Amino acid sequence: MKTFQPQHHSWLLVCLLALIALGGFGTWFATAGVKVGQTLSGADALKHLGETNTVCGLVAGARFVHSTRGNPTYLNLDHPFPNQTCAVVIEETNRTKFAAAPEVAFTGKWVCVTGLITTNYRGSVQIPVSDPAQIVVQDAPPATPTNTTAAAPAP
Repeated sequence: MKTFQPQHHSWLLVCLLALIALGGFGTWFATAGVKVGQTLSGADALKHLGETNTVCGLVAGARFVHSTRGNPTYLNLDHPFPNQTCAVVIEETNRTKFAAAPEVAFTGKWVCVTGLITTNYRGSVQIPVSDPAQIVVQDAPPATPTNTTAAAPAP
């Protein structure tokens, strides 16, 4: 009977690490435990802190802030600042990735934003965005559920 040789175990470990480095399992490890694919309203986003999800809403106000660290652009969903349900935050270093100034391009539009739901130092919900592909403009808000109870026919 052949005994297990430690060098075989080391070879297996080296192969596994090579696969991870080449991306074979890297995506799996990077997304393990991350909940993706759920669409939320800005109001529901607070219940999903720390998750990567899609939040949809009307950009009711937007502003490029020159006086704050990072010179961010804020896209405020559903209501203008300070009553927004969720803010999309674009750091100045990422503004150049957008075809047009985000505060102009998205104001008044219904958008769905995918990213990690976090809060700022005041506890307000926000989603940092580093890539324009994270923001998708929708033609119209999604249909809301309707009452499926059929009305009784008139006598």
